[in-house]
Amino acid sequence: MLLQSLTWFAALLPSLSDTTAHSVPLFDVLSAGGIVTAGVMLCVVTKELLLKGLHFSLCIITLLLLFLNVPLAMFVLVIVFAIYLAYSFSFSVSWISRLVAASTCIYAAILSGYLLSQWPVNLAVIALFPIYFGLLYATINETREEQRSTSYDKELSGNDLGIPNRASLRHAYEIQRKLDPGPAMLVLIFLEGIEQVNIHLGREFGDTLLAESANRIKQQLNSATDIFPIPDGNSVSRLAHLGGLHFAFVCRLGRFEYLHEQLIDDILLSVEKPFHVGSCTLDISARASYVNCDEELGQIDSLIACAYLALDKLSNQAVCAYQQQMQISQVEQQTRLRELAKVMISEELEVYFQPAFSHPSGEIAYLELLLRWPHPKQGLLTAEYFIEDIRLAGLSLPVAHFVIERAAEIAMAIKMEGLKVPLSINIFGPEMLQKDFLSFMEHILLEHYLQDGEILLEFPASLFTNIDQQTQVCITQLRQLGVHIGIDRFGESALKLSNLFNLQVDFIKLSSALTEQPQPAGVEALLHNIVAMQHERGIKVICEGVENKVQLEFAEQLSCNAIQGHFLAQPMSCKGLIGWLHNFKAQRKD
Repeated sequence: MLLQSLTWFAALLPSLSDTTAHSVPLFDVLSAGGIVTAGVMLCVVTKELLLKGLHFSLCIITLLLLFLNVPLAMFVLVIVFAIYLAYSFSFSVSWISRLVAASTCIYAAILSGYLLSQWPVNLAVIALFPIYFGLLYATINETREEQRSTSYDKELSGNDLGIPNRASLRHAYEIQRKLDPGPAMLVLIFLEGIEQVNIHLGREFGDTLLAESANRIKQQLNSATDIFPIPDGNSVSRLAHLGGLHFAFVCRLGRFEYLHEQLIDDILLSVEKPFHVGSCTLDISARASYVNCDEELGQIDSLIACAYLALDKLSNQAVCAYQQQMQISQVEQQTRLRELAKVMISEELEVYFQPAFSHPSGEIAYLELLLRWPHPKQGLLTAEYFIEDIRLAGLSLPVAHFVIERAAEIAMAIKMEGLKVPLSINIFGPEMLQKDFLSFMEHILLEHYLQDGEILLEFPASLFTNIDQQTQVCITQLRQLGVHIGIDRFGESALKLSNLFNLQVDFIKLSSALTEQPQPAGVEALLHNIVAMQHERGIKVICEGVENKVQLEFAEQLSCNAIQGHFLAQPMSCKGLIGWLHNFKAQRKD
């Protein structure tokens, strides 16, 4: 823009020279270009119409001084300087006022020199330069500050739910902790089930359900005076929306040590009540975690991260308390993930076996193959310790292929020894129910000459919580290949019994949690009914995790088909499997 202005004034120079009958100095051309450029920019960035006119007028006066030598313009500038001086006090930047005042003094000196010593009129531009460029900088700076302030206000204003967000919670938390640094607890609420509503009924239903859930939580907090208040426009809220399905609040514990637990119980109960959305009645659930505000140096963002971590680490619990050990566990998990990324699966992972015994004959019902990792620092790790790491590292399929291939080799070796013992393998989850996995299983069975029932696959009970058509088809195709399918840890997940009638399986394994003693009244009768129902459907029932004699006796009373656990046999290395089978067979004969 400056170059364009200079070019224009250079082209205008001959006509101006003819008008004024004298040559225009280079100083005048450069000054005019700079003043006009700054004036145009000021007119663009200035919002007030009056100021736009003031800047434009100053440009015209400057041109009159530089090119037409109009003495009257020298005195008109006195009024302009006075207006600028008064206006400069409205800026939040104090140095602008001092700059304009200093420039006014310089102008007064130049005006005196013009009157007394006949100084050139165009010297007045010297006083205009600092004012113009100072005002230009101040105006741009004020605009940026206003935009930043507007952005911050928007950030604090909340969201579509009308609830303050994380930034508002952070701001309120910092203020309240300065006023009251006493004991306090941050509580995180996570809503479960709304995602399924979005998928099956549409986002509109999900958004309505989310808003109504938030209102229920707010109602539970409104009567609690020990909740940190969060400014929300002209009102105050006690709940913040962290985004998605997560909400949070902070409560003081000075008067009631267990206030957070009481509030969590009330919130979970209120959320679990049915919602009436349109013509539908919908049910959702909620989970909560809490962390002491003295953790992580009291930094709100760190506390929220800890609350998220507690939800992840204790995913099977409705209420999770954060513990520092979780941070250590997370660091260890990240270390294992890096190590798993470099591990040679077939060389560094091992397969163990644990027998399950038929009841009441005592014969071997099957051998369950168990994955082990001889960790160089942490020793022999069981699959429960690192199985989730395998999934996070994207190694589910390669590891499953390794275990299944190893099982097929062992099964073929057992047949060559004249023995008949099925092998059971734990499968990670839904990633196995794909066409590629079905093709792999068919290839393995054919390659190792394995017959019907010689390979068992155990799927986690959580997989059958919501059975879709694809799951049913894959399970059916696996059974058609001669693979027997079982449900592992039956009773740990919220598995609907009605789902079992829609899905044909060969056996279920009762979780050890169902056979632990003592059991609440009525549980034993319920388990007897479950076992009897499965037997009527031709499904075998196996008790797993039997750790003591009391559990063994209870499992026998249930009339289970087979029993498995450390009380009967510990996991053993597959390197001595054939010898162990021969010894067991010989002992049975004796």
